[in-house]
Order: sequence, then C-alpha cells, then structure tokens
Amino acid sequence: MPVPEPGSSGLSGSSDVVRPAGVAALPGEAGLAAALAGAGAVGAGIAVLVTGAAFAAIAGPWALAGVLLVAQIALAWAWTGALRASAGTMVLVAGSALACDLAVLWPLGGDNAHGYDDNGIGTVAGVVGVSLGVTVLYQLARRLRGGATPAAGVSAAGVSAAGTTGAAAAGAVAADRAQRAADRVSGDMTAALGGVGIAAFLTGFLVLRAEAGAEHPADEMVIAGLLGAGAAVLVGRLVTALLAATFARGAGAVLGTAADPDAVPPPDAVPPPDAVPDSDAVPGLGRARVSAVVGAVSAAAAGTVAGVIFGEFTGLGIATATVLAAAGGVAAACVASAGFGGALSAPRLGPAAGMLLDVVLPLALAAPVVYLLGRQLPG
Repeated sequence: MPVPEPGSSGLSGSSDVVRPAGVAALPGEAGLAAALAGAGAVGAGIAVLVTGAAFAAIAGPWALAGVLLVAQIALAWAWTGALRASAGTMVLVAGSALACDLAVLWPLGGDNAHGYDDNGIGTVAGVVGVSLGVTVLYQLARRLRGGATPAAGVSAAGVSAAGTTGAAAAGAVAADRAQRAADRVSGDMTAALGGVGIAAFLTGFLVLRAEAGAEHPADEMVIAGLLGAGAAVLVGRLVTALLAATFARGAGAVLGTAADPDAVPPPDAVPPPDAVPDSDAVPGLGRARVSAVVGAVSAAAAGTVAGVIFGEFTGLGIATATVLAAAGGVAAACVASAGFGGALSAPRLGPAAGMLLDVVLPLALAAPVVYLLGRQLPG
C-alpha cells in the first residue's frame, strides 16, 4: 500500500488528479497543452533550420557554412548556459566551431584553389584537438587564478584582531570559496569539452558538401540526411508528447478525479494497489520509457520514409537517399524523443535554450553518420 506523506491525508500532488503519495504527478489538460506546444515549437524550429540548410547546400559550401555557423553559435549559447558555464567558455565553443568550418573551406593554395579536396574530416579532427588543448589550458589558468585570490572581506589586520578563532573562520571561508571556484571550473571544463565536440559534429554536413570525389551529388546527399533527421525530430517529439498525454489520461481515469479541485479527498479515496498505474503496468518498462522507445522507433521510420520520397523525385535514387535519410533519422531519433533540451535547460536562460538544444542536438548527432555513409556509398 502507498505510504501517506507526513502531514497529508494519504494523498499528495496536483488537485486535478487524485493519486497516492509517492506516485509521480500526472499532467492534466494544461500539461497536455504544454507538451504539444513544446513539440510544435521544436518542430517549427527544425523545419526552419532544415529548410534553410537544404537551400544553402544547393547554393554552395560557403552558404551552407553560414547556416551551420548560426546553428553552432546557438548550440554553444544554449549548451554552456544550460550547464552554467562562463561566458568565456561559450566564446571558446563558438570559436572552435567557426575554426572547424573555416578549416574545411579556407584555400590552401597550389593547384587546388578552393582546398576542398585537401580539407576533409581529418582537418576538422585536428582543429577539435587544438580546441580541446586550448580548453584545458584556459580552465587550468582560471583554476590557478581562482585559488590564488584571497577571500573577500578578510584582511591580515582583521585576522590579528580576531585571534585564533577569527583566523580559523577566515581559513574556513577561504577554503570554501576555493572549493566552489574549483567546482565552477570543473563544470566549465565539462561544458567546454562536450560543447566543442558536439558543435564540431555539425561540420560533418559541410565536409560532405565540400569534399570532391564522392560517387553521388554532394548537395543531394546533404539534403537527404537533413530531411531524414528533420522528419525524425518532427515525428519523434509529436509521438512522444501524444503518448505521454495518453498515459496520463489513462492514469487519471484509473485513479479518478476530484469533483472539486480545491477539496481534500477523504482517506478512503485511495485506490487499491493494483489500480495504481506505476512503472509495473508495463513489465520492465515505465510509461516514460515506453514513450521514449515508441517515439524513437517512429522517428527513425519517419526519417526512412522521407528518404524514400526524396529519392523518388531526385536523381540521387531511392536506395541511396533512403540509406542516408534513415541514417540521419536513426541518429536524430536517439535524442529527439527523449527531449534532452528540456532536461538541460537552465531557468536563467528560459525555454528558448531548451528548444534550441532539442532542435540542434539531433542534427549534430546525425551529421557525422550522414557524412560517413555519404562518402562510402557506391555509385
């Protein structure tokens, strides 16, 4: 039987749904509306980004680099802000992304005027390696500088006047400040290392578009991958939101709803244990896990269908377009249905940061997979 929480009548949580103590709150109509609104916002964002990147891919590598750089800067801002990193770390992540893009496009001279043949994924890997080294040195300098700064408000005269007790207190304050500074630097290090890598992933679309020698048109391969990832995000978020709402409504029907939202239900309103829809309702899986799995499968299927349609109406061919779109869709589905952006977003940044992460992260994970297959698929 559920154990009532202290000070309660055996029930806790929202006034919309009667539920035993300890059972997670279930979203009502307001929760459903918020979930659908969030899915719609992410869907609109991914549609705008994919459409812009697709037209830029047709226009050329430099145009595509411009669109991707905007996405990379947005990712740097949202990622470092969600992890509460410093402004310097955000600039470092964005600068590393810019360096990766320029390394692909910048001319090297000689017979190859544009440098596309020489500036491949290996060049991007070299830039990422240098960026990681700079990150480590930057955070090490911040840590050394923070550890050498005396505690604010503590002076030698004050310590002498206060005696031994004052000295001990001052030492404790200084040690606490130093520990907190070290923790901040460690968090910045984590944010920077992850952000540099993820932002560089997006450059995979640019490398595929810029490199010569592939068996298929580069712009069409990039568009196929973008469409697969975009369709996966659209469908994955929508299916996950609808499933969560369906589970919530089913749970509300089992538990019952109070007639008066402000009324406190009597203790005998607690349903029997077998009527409580917890994670055991689906053997081995909770409702959230079921939603995520079904959403991911639906997202991957949507990416595959997008490839079939794109290949039917272009010279890329159904087989090639389907493989690229499915690869992008599967990679994007890994995060699209889970909604990591909402989990990472920081209150001080508002909902925009979470939405940006939900839009850009799936594309970032899809880019290197699409590049790898696009370079290897036979003609």
